[in-house]
Amino acid sequence: MKKKLGTALRIFISLALIAFLIYRSRNSFGSMLDGIKDLNIYYLIIAFVFYFIAISFIVFRWGILLKAYGHNIFRPFLWQSALIGFFYNNILPSSVGGDFYRVYDIKQNKDVPVKEGTATVVIERTIGTLTSLTMLIIAYFLGLFKYLSKNEALGLLISILVMALLFIAIFFPRLFKLNLLLNKFRIFARIRPGLKEFHGILISYRHKIKYLLISYLFSLIIQVFFIISFNSIALALGLELKFYVFIFILPFIALVSIVPITVGGIGIRENALVFAITIFGIAHGKATLFSLIVLAIILIIGMIGGIIYLIKNIFYKSKSII
Repeated sequence: MKKKLGTALRIFISLALIAFLIYRSRNSFGSMLDGIKDLNIYYLIIAFVFYFIAISFIVFRWGILLKAYGHNIFRPFLWQSALIGFFYNNILPSSVGGDFYRVYDIKQNKDVPVKEGTATVVIERTIGTLTSLTMLIIAYFLGLFKYLSKNEALGLLISILVMALLFIAIFFPRLFKLNLLLNKFRIFARIRPGLKEFHGILISYRHKIKYLLISYLFSLIIQVFFIISFNSIALALGLELKFYVFIFILPFIALVSIVPITVGGIGIRENALVFAITIFGIAHGKATLFSLIVLAIILIIGMIGGIIYLIKNIFYKSKSII
């Protein structure tokens, strides 16, 4: 019951945030309709293709982390698993997340131990977030933070610092005395052995620097593909946005979307995207249209993942969940 209520609440918040975004643009519907009529379909297709490539490229980042533990899994299998995971994250309002599905999938079909599979997904997410932080630091030195107010810039810098400290805590818990915290409270008694084993697997990546660096490189390439996609949407809409401003916009919305209060970040991501675009002088209506196009691309790719899920279960009868 609690899970159902939580899911219902996240759906409600997503819909409410989208409704709020559209309501705020009520005086710009005319310009939005003109924007739709004047859309350059060729740039729009390029935007979709590069967004799809960026999602697909996650296979290489994930695959190299699995390879670090000797799991050489066929790339097409990881690709379909990643797309189905994307479907779970962005389309299906369930308590089963896309990352959970990927761990389950490689466990059931490729015999990858749950703890190792979970560690690869956690490290992959960590590297993705670290890449976003890197891009924000680059954006800072490019002078893009000057478009923010002092309070906004300060809040973002504090968030970056907190995320950096979180990474250090994950890999070096003794620095923050987290190991003593687990030993102190009885509530952690049952899960302590499992956490210790999982953490051992997690920090073992410190001795696999080559794999981490290659995965980080793939993560940077993924971000480049996303930047090309977003820039193509801007060109399709005829917006005067420089290519390099997306070095700030993309990681900003990625970090904001981490907040787990909506379904797949829907609603919170679109509002954050509109905010990030408008600070560079784009009208609210055009920024809203931009965010809705991104949402449409995400939903279409998510549906592709859902189709792959159905094919996988109907034709191959794979061990899976729903």
